[in-house]
Amino acid sequence: MKVTMNDDVSKHATVESGDHRSRRWWLDIRWITAGVVAASVAFMAWGFFGPEPPLRVSRETTFITEPLAADGLPDYAAAWVAMSGPAPPPEENLAVAVLKRCRGDALDPSYAPVVCGALGISTDLVEDRLVDPTSDASTMVSREAFKAACEQPWTAKDIPELDDWLRKNEPMIDRFVEASRLPGYWLPSSSMWGFRDRLPVFSGIEPELRRGSEILKCRSLWHVGHGRYAEAWRDLHAIARLSRLIAAAERRPLDFRTFSTALGMQDYVDHVMTHALLAKPGISRDLLATMARDLDSLGPLPAASTVVLAERLGIMGYVVPLVLRSPRGRGDRAKLYDGIDVGTGSSIFGWSSIDWNHVLKRLNAAYDEVDAIFLSPGYRERQEKFEHFHDALRREHDAWKQGSRRAMALLNRGYRSDLVANAIERHVMIDFGSVLAMLTRSRAQVVLARTAVALAEWKLDHEPDGPCYPDRLEALVPRYLPAVPLDPFADAPLIYERRGDGYLLASVGQNGVYDGGLDMRGWIAGGEWHDTPQKVVRDKCDHVIRMPMPDRPFIQPVVP
Repeated sequence: MKVTMNDDVSKHATVESGDHRSRRWWLDIRWITAGVVAASVAFMAWGFFGPEPPLRVSRETTFITEPLAADGLPDYAAAWVAMSGPAPPPEENLAVAVLKRCRGDALDPSYAPVVCGALGISTDLVEDRLVDPTSDASTMVSREAFKAACEQPWTAKDIPELDDWLRKNEPMIDRFVEASRLPGYWLPSSSMWGFRDRLPVFSGIEPELRRGSEILKCRSLWHVGHGRYAEAWRDLHAIARLSRLIAAAERRPLDFRTFSTALGMQDYVDHVMTHALLAKPGISRDLLATMARDLDSLGPLPAASTVVLAERLGIMGYVVPLVLRSPRGRGDRAKLYDGIDVGTGSSIFGWSSIDWNHVLKRLNAAYDEVDAIFLSPGYRERQEKFEHFHDALRREHDAWKQGSRRAMALLNRGYRSDLVANAIERHVMIDFGSVLAMLTRSRAQVVLARTAVALAEWKLDHEPDGPCYPDRLEALVPRYLPAVPLDPFADAPLIYERRGDGYLLASVGQNGVYDGGLDMRGWIAGGEWHDTPQKVVRDKCDHVIRMPMPDRPFIQPVVP
């Protein structure tokens, strides 16, 4: 019996001991699990919010390696200004001349002291103001009338109020002609996004240059309408010189706004030359020789590489200071992600740890690829490469919208850095295919206009007994042109046909296909002039000169 009782106690004790050990085991498992989870959360938090790799100053990351600011990071603003070269004396600087003749609100007062100090001029800029006639309270010129006067030759009889305005403002308009003869142009650009708080950053004169050039274009068509062809060319040549001055960027970055303004101003010249001035039968041989000489002395249009350089500096000069010089540290990164699709929780990403060396390498690699595409031969090949380049950015951006990749970005800094790099690329990378198309279109129009001058010279030299125009463009070489002109869109000779007592001269345009002589403005279709403009698709037409032009009366504008 005693033994039995002891056995029962022993068995009971053994059961209690087993339960205790079991409970302790489960308790240990829970503590271990909690510890593992806590360690994992701490590890992920450290990976997400922890320190970032230090930024390396190199060609592959920051792009420029000097000059450096006091904190050891690149001074992008100083680099931009240095690349722009020394500022010319104020009396030789086109920017100063335009600033003195622009609207009073064109220069932000907060930037005026710094900008004017860099230019070496007083902040009291405006000597007089030239506004376009539609904004002049002293005249009654409608926008429709001014637009019509910028498209076709006209006279005082057609728009008497505009005729009065031009005569009254002739001295101020002539100052744009005088300014075009200045030797230089220097003005830092506001495209340097991150530099606004510490440098002479201002770019407010492009609208003034375009407005002044538009008024000169209007006046040149007024001169053509009155038979004053030399005066018309004087105004057109001034626009062309202004265009080349602001875009003479072999040694400096050229922001996209200035680039597009320069090309737009050159387009004014080519349009009036080929659709008005050269169509007039009374142009003298001396004037044609002057036009040829002036055109040959203008120099090339801006290089696309300067736009790539400006875009790259602008992006680097925005990202690097915001990431590493922000007074509120990572909290300011929300500004970087504003409008950039980094997905749900972009404000959280603003606080996360990013490998900015990786991000900057990605950005620089993209701009290196753009540079290489611009250097590759053939317009069509370059355009196809740009389409592939931008499609790849879009495809990668769409891929980041997948939940699994977003989750990986939360867990892994490498993925997160890739996400941020792609988001910045997708947001800030301009359409370089459009830049190529714009530049090639202007080059084609310049070649067409220069060839039209040569054909007009040939015609005068063979009148009255010879043929109106040569059968082939080879006849212009070498007396009128150094070589047979090539179409920049096709890297082949321009299309040329003798038609009746005139000719058709054409570039195949952006699609690389000859559409039978369909002009972008729609007035020429099938290589012939029409009474009303035809409907066209802008990227599916040619650039066409068709001589002779029909002698039409001034088409009065339709006022809505």
